[in-house]
Amino acid sequence: MDLNSSALDENMKNFQEYVFSFYGKGGIEDLGASREQIYQATLKVFEYCLDSGESDIQGAFTSDLKLIKEILINDFKLR
Repeated sequence: MDLNSSALDENMKNFQEYVFSFYGKGGIEDLGASREQIYQATLKVFEYCLDSGESDIQGAFTSDLKLIKEILINDFKLR
């Protein structure tokens, strides 16, 4: 694994923990999302961001959190 891949993996883990602190059980906007649901939603957003060029995966953005929230609500039927 090269340094860039390792840094990206660490960045993804940190971002997913950040998202969990919002939408996971006991989070700021508790939707009861599991870590697996957050992982799936995060991957979906990162794929969208890479395809569209609308975000920088080097850091968390409010728009990314909103997209993840929409995915959690719509795809996983969370509220």
